[in-house]
Amino acid sequence: MANCDFWSMIIRKIAGRILFALRHPALLPNIFWDNLITTKMELMTSRERFLRTLKGEKVDRIPVSLYEFDGGYDNWIYHYPEYVKILDYSENKTDKMYFWSPKNNKPNLFYGEIEEKDIETKIWKKEKSTYTKTIIKTPKGELSSLQRQDEGVHTTWSLKNLCKNEEGAEKILSLAYIPYRPAIDSFFELDKKIGDTGIILGDIPDALCLTVEVFGFSKFLMMFIDHRELISKLMDFFQERIYNYLKYLLEKGAVTIYRICGPEYATPPYLHPEEFNRLVTPYDKELIKLLHQYKGFARLHSHGKIKKVLKSFIEMEIDATDPVEPPPDGDIELKEAREILGDKVTLIGNIEERVLETATKDEIENQVKKAIDEGKTPQGGFILCPTAMPLTTPLNKKIQENIIHYIDCGIKYGKID
Repeated sequence: MANCDFWSMIIRKIAGRILFALRHPALLPNIFWDNLITTKMELMTSRERFLRTLKGEKVDRIPVSLYEFDGGYDNWIYHYPEYVKILDYSENKTDKMYFWSPKNNKPNLFYGEIEEKDIETKIWKKEKSTYTKTIIKTPKGELSSLQRQDEGVHTTWSLKNLCKNEEGAEKILSLAYIPYRPAIDSFFELDKKIGDTGIILGDIPDALCLTVEVFGFSKFLMMFIDHRELISKLMDFFQERIYNYLKYLLEKGAVTIYRICGPEYATPPYLHPEEFNRLVTPYDKELIKLLHQYKGFARLHSHGKIKKVLKSFIEMEIDATDPVEPPPDGDIELKEAREILGDKVTLIGNIEERVLETATKDEIENQVKKAIDEGKTPQGGFILCPTAMPLTTPLNKKIQENIIHYIDCGIKYGKID
């Protein structure tokens, strides 16, 4: 139907140009072709829409994203009809930033290869939960972690982190480093599969992210206060591995937009902006510079209160940031974030997940309209996206309907004049 509408419009345009040209024959070439080019620009593919948005070029409408529904939940989402119904409805409506990471073809830890004998995984079920214990052998002794996943909730809870003190950190630092070099055929296969319906979204942690996750957040904060030199060693340890891994992917042609996770751990009220500039800015700036060298894009991911560190975002030369949460979860509205960051940064957000879960349709429409009005630039410069997507099964009917309404409102209010 969309193609029929397109060609009907083209035919009408041509007929109008020919009638005009019969009256003004000297103008036929310019008017005929200029009008066809304009018509084509008005009907962008999702891939064109994303790339032009990230480059600061004018688009036909604001891209509308379903976030983790596009690739992030692929290991379970297609097993649930209520989710599939939403995905089916979104076809040819939303714009996909499809999550991708290489398939694991050999044991690896912190982007380094590890011998099979040095990593052991034990899995068991108890009542409605699945537990996974991972044991790592290092030159300085063993480390272990414990995770739980509950039935009907598709996320993982960390019950025990790898490290609890300085001794655990030293064990990690003792690991030999053999750079992880996975096959990336899946990147090109996915790129071909999604075609013009979107772009691939790479996903990497930063050095702070990995450092925090080996301790758990509260323990990390204590370690940072008492053992700053050790934390710096860990971050440098992780940065080398992340940088080399990302460089390998880019050299092999996996050039796209990459989401960089971790900065939120150093935002207020947990740490002062000066600490953000110690723990995030120099490390992430190096990754962003690498992405730009290969013509890729950097999407800095940070929940929470980012207002006081936005100037550091500018210093890092990010291309985009998400989810720019409004109060009370965040501390800044899109309008103010736009004023601070200027028109060169693409804002991605900022529909809170709980809005999809609890709001009325009128409230969703108002939230979507406000987000687009405040986040967009004259060229576009904004991607409508929830701060997170539901991941419980079965999915409540109201949430299903609200997500579909979110899609409709995004298209309704997203047109760029």
